[in-house]
Parts: sequence; C-alpha cells; structure tokens
Amino acid sequence: MASRAYLHRVARRRTTGILLGATLLTSAVHFVDNAFRLDLYPGPVGLTRNHVLLAWLVLPALAWLSYWRATRVALTAYGVLGFAGLAHYLVPDRHVIPLRCAVTIFGEAVASAALVAYVLSRDCFEPPHRLPDQR
Repeated sequence: MASRAYLHRVARRRTTGILLGATLLTSAVHFVDNAFRLDLYPGPVGLTRNHVLLAWLVLPALAWLSYWRATRVALTAYGVLGFAGLAHYLVPDRHVIPLRCAVTIFGEAVASAALVAYVLSRDCFEPPHRLPDQR
C-alpha cells in the first residue's frame, strides 16, 4: 500500500501538471491570436508574426523546466510570465483592444494566477534540506 506522503506527492505533481497545462493552453491561444491578428493588439512596431510564434516556443521549454525542478521559485517564476500579456494595456497609444483579445489576455493571466496561488499556498514545493547521508 502506498504511503500517505507518496500519495500527496503524486497529487501535487498531477495538480501542478494540470495548472501548467492550463497556462500553456491559454498562452497558446493568446499568442496564436496575437500572431495572426497583430493589427488588433497594441505592441512594438517591428513585431512580426514569426517573432510572436517564436517567443511562444520558449514557453513550453520553460514550463517543462519548472515542472521538472518542482521548486516554488521555478514554478512561481513561470507563473509570473503569464502576466506579461497585460503589457498590451501599457502601450501609450489610444488603441482599443477588442473583447476577443481581452479574453485571451485575461484568460492567460487567470490561469497563471491559479498556478502561482497554488504554488504559494503549499509548503511542500521546496526540496528537503538533508545531508546526503541522512534519511
């Protein structure tokens, strides 16, 4: 029979994976919409579709790395990246962001907020601080 600690560890990894998957899915929707409708999103003048899509390709690698490390710092840092889409609202022009774009931006932020809240609310994300010969 599996120990209670093992079951908690499995549940934590599963929940973390689901939340990371949600952040990846919402960021994919936002980045793809942004890439193919650059005219709807305020941003730098020289930004192209390829720049946006290449930038998104970095996110799965960072998600995998943070999942593999499974530390509070790594997972929180990845989660904070999901708030970068809110920078569309910091562009100083008078561009009105359509509702479909706002939904993708805020969907990404909500998924990231859920990940960060989950990670920060658990005390079990830090690796144990033991000497190699201790059990």
